[in-house]
Amino acid sequence: MSTPQSTALRSAAAARSVAAEQRARHAIAELDRRGQPITFLAVATEAGVSARYLYAHPQLRATIQQLRDEQHSTPSRPHRHPRANDESIRARLRGALEENKQLRAENAQLRDELAVAHGEIRELKLASRHRSTG
Repeated sequence: MSTPQSTALRSAAAARSVAAEQRARHAIAELDRRGQPITFLAVATEAGVSARYLYAHPQLRATIQQLRDEQHSTPSRPHRHPRANDESIRARLRGALEENKQLRAENAQLRDELAVAHGEIRELKLASRHRSTG
């Protein structure tokens, strides 16, 4: 004969177990989607459950073992971002060189403007001295 309290406790435990199983299945799917290794530790970390829980759950254990074995038997997935080829590197270099050229020209123009401004300041100082002494 079960009391209402023990029934509620069993019900709560069952709900936690179902939630943990759903998190574990979601974690397996996410790791697989991202191309990350599927291990008991990785699934446990991703799902927020213990590795012991995963080993003790026969269906989850079988799923993890199967996917782990498949990952070891198939070649690794290609990189999401393929390495740049020679032509793309050359194009990036041409762009950088052109930008460098423009920046050098702008820098030279600013130096010229600064020199003119310094000259004007010097002339004003000299004119000010002549007025105050004259």
